[in-house]
Amino acid sequence: MVQKNKFLQITKNKIIVSCQAVDQEPLNNVEAITLVAKSVIEGGAQVLRLSQKDHIQSIQKITKFPIIGLIKQKYQGFEVFITPTKKEIDDLLELKVDCIALDATLRKRPNNETLEELIQYIREKSSETLLMADCSNIDDVINANRLGFDLISTTLRGYTKDTAGRSNIENNYSFIKECLTKINVPLIAEGGFWEHDDIFNVLKLGAHSVVVGSAITRPKDITIRYFNELEKRMKG
Repeated sequence: MVQKNKFLQITKNKIIVSCQAVDQEPLNNVEAITLVAKSVIEGGAQVLRLSQKDHIQSIQKITKFPIIGLIKQKYQGFEVFITPTKKEIDDLLELKVDCIALDATLRKRPNNETLEELIQYIREKSSETLLMADCSNIDDVINANRLGFDLISTTLRGYTKDTAGRSNIENNYSFIKECLTKINVPLIAEGGFWEHDDIFNVLKLGAHSVVVGSAITRPKDITIRYFNELEKRMKG
């Protein structure tokens, strides 16, 4: 397991590549997602953000690079789905991922568990495991900073009811800028990054690193984007 200082050194001003596939996504297959991970590693990725126990376990066999792990699990009646309970945390601790990503929104969690309890649970079982807070708005960010997360990310911007349709890029990166004034730990920018200029610009603003997923590892989304852009331009 990589030490915190080493992890921060490796990720500083770099792209973290997210290789994930769940539900009905075409790449939701252990062998397929492992080959995707192998491809991005050969392309230069040194840190991966991965989900689902069997996917992570398989990819760990082909790389020793640091892994930010999470498990997406939906519980009926709850909106939180990124490592929502102790059950998913136990799976990630068993895998010994370097960093665990948690939904750090202020929304209600299954089993009446609180974010504070989940943090304490991880710290007690593995003090070396880093914790990443996946946030959606500034209240999430401020609370995550107060709770002592090692890293704060903007992953859930646009994926909650109160932030639907919003992104890290809108209004000249206003959300990223605000986050940077409220925290004293590294900020990981994630969500909606497709263009090289946007990645470079948020790093220059002071983000520690940027997570890129769909733009690299989701051929279906990449193809849809190309076709939509062509159709729009042809009509114009």
